[in-house]
Amino acid sequence: MTVTVIWLIAFAVILFLTWKGWEGAFGQFVERRMPRVLRSQDDRWVWCVAAAVLGATCIVKPVSMLLTVLLLLLAGWVMARLVCWGMSKARLHK
Repeated sequence: MTVTVIWLIAFAVILFLTWKGWEGAFGQFVERRMPRVLRSQDDRWVWCVAAAVLGATCIVKPVSMLLTVLLLLLAGWVMARLVCWGMSKARLHK
């Protein structure tokens, strides 16, 4: 129960801070990284809530988040290597 309360408090604080920082650095960071095609009017809600969920989870369970990030990076690296290997074996010219 205490973990849930801590998570909710962290979520609320991070959501508040990202919402306030949208016009400043946080909003500019998101807009620089997002392709124009994917931008919409709801970007503020989506990105602020996503950052709050990730931030609160990192505060409550940092080891789990670290292991998840490491596994995702490893999977991405393996996929990139497989794609590079496949492209080198593919016959692109007649």
